[in-house]
Amino acid sequence: MTPLQRRLVVWLVASLCTALAARLGFWQLSRAAEKRQAHEQMLAQRAQAPWRNEDWPCDPSLNPERLPFYKPVVLQGHWLVDKTVFLDNRPMDGMSGFVVVTPLVLEGGAGACRQRIVLVERGWVPRDVRDRSALPVVSTDNRAVTVRGLVTQGLSRTYQLGVEPLPATPRGPLLRQNADVAFWRHWLGQVPVVGAVLQVQAETPAPQGDAPRRHWPEPGQGQDKHLAYAAQWFAMAAGIIGLTLWFQIIRPRRASAHVSS
Repeated sequence: MTPLQRRLVVWLVASLCTALAARLGFWQLSRAAEKRQAHEQMLAQRAQAPWRNEDWPCDPSLNPERLPFYKPVVLQGHWLVDKTVFLDNRPMDGMSGFVVVTPLVLEGGAGACRQRIVLVERGWVPRDVRDRSALPVVSTDNRAVTVRGLVTQGLSRTYQLGVEPLPATPRGPLLRQNADVAFWRHWLGQVPVVGAVLQVQAETPAPQGDAPRRHWPEPGQGQDKHLAYAAQWFAMAAGIIGLTLWFQIIRPRRASAHVSS
């Protein structure tokens, strides 16, 4: 390969790498714009009138992503106290603990929408430091209650190893790492409605005793991460251009000028 051919190959590779890095940078910028738009839509949802019992769709085939994320809800129903589930490994405020999930049977409805059950993340409770397997007592009223919260696309999930077995006993409370649709079908005898509720304040009438904590973290826009990645890709593209110019043009010219002098 002649020197000219080697230089052409170097310029070709440098051009391709620069174009790829720049393309990835622009892709990260587009992802940041999407996250910003999603966050703005979420804020717009929170400013709207709350959903009521009759507003929650009962179609089990509905895509959860079509739900109005973080839209306020005011629901009336009664708790299925003995079906309460504690989701493990859910820290809050730097402490280890559980997220309490209790199914809520919605009042009203007819036909296929009768006996609708919505899953409610009622709050967070700390773990017993002396007995890590002990489940805390969460006061729950069997009377009709009004629950205020926000629409989410489903319960929180965490990493787990293997598949959790289905419970052998029909009554809770129960400790789980995660709770998917198959679990709820077995646990409740039916599939709950699509999505879930993030409870933001105590139900009314409020139960006696300590209430779970509800310091739910605000969903981040996530755009800062993409902007940082975009800056890295653009810096890489600029670095490739700079190094190519240095080794292919500037340095050889300096070397030639030094030899000539």
